[in-house]
Amino acid sequence: MSTPPASRTVQLAPEVEADLAERARELGSGLTPLAERYVTEGLRMDRHPGIVFREAAGGRRAALAGHRLDVWQIIETVRDSGGDVTEAADYLGLSSTQMQAAIGYYAEFRREIDDWIARNTAAAEAAESAWRRQQVAHN
Repeated sequence: MSTPPASRTVQLAPEVEADLAERARELGSGLTPLAERYVTEGLRMDRHPGIVFREAAGGRRAALAGHRLDVWQIIETVRDSGGDVTEAADYLGLSSTQMQAAIGYYAEFRREIDDWIARNTAAAEAAESAWRRQQVAHN
């Protein structure tokens, strides 16, 4: 059984509250879930400099700031390199600082990143399977 969320009253500057309400309307989101997302992501970015969050078809995901790569892609590349971080960094064109940002985030949020890897692996396998079926149908 999960613990119910704590209820807290937070006072925001009127302009911040207005901006938050406007953004929630734009996204079709409730005010509380959006505020919670911003706080959660802000805390994570504070603890993991170099990590940002992006919207994707499957939801929001952790990514490397200033780069096109998501954390899950970096971790998957490290795995594909037999755990050799230097080899993965060279392949991706990333600095050791960037690699450490992704690895540090993964260390704390392993389940989240492993879930992204699993979902993307399943999607790639499904796409390949569909492609193979189409090739057989064309022959």
